[in-house]
Amino acid sequence: MLFSACAGSSSRTADRPAAPNLVPQQGDDEEYELIIIDPGFNSWFATNARPVNYYSPQHYKQWNDRYVRAWNELADRQGPRTGPDYPFQNHIQYDPSEDYGLELNYELYWYFRYVESIWGRRYNFPGPGGGRRF
Repeated sequence: MLFSACAGSSSRTADRPAAPNLVPQQGDDEEYELIIIDPGFNSWFATNARPVNYYSPQHYKQWNDRYVRAWNELADRQGPRTGPDYPFQNHIQYDPSEDYGLELNYELYWYFRYVESIWGRRYNFPGPGGGRRF
């Protein structure tokens, strides 16, 4: 079962972020896997991300909730009429009351920081590193 909408198409450019997918893994416990299909993220992450315990789990969850709301607002505001350059075309289904685990929230948080570094000023994408804040 896919937890969030898949984003992007095969014609997506390398510097255009796509909505990450939260996919439940098979097993007894409900665990999720984060799938990011943006080819630029892994190298950016390796260079810019801080250690997982640098921020608290609460910090990651709170910022992810803010980032997801902002992402989805941008997707709602512009919709599919924006053209191929617009990165925020698909919604992210993120439930802040759900326990996705520290590792997933950590990676999702840094994905949003990556998006912010590329698109933040252009689309007022909020975040701790720039753009407008909530």
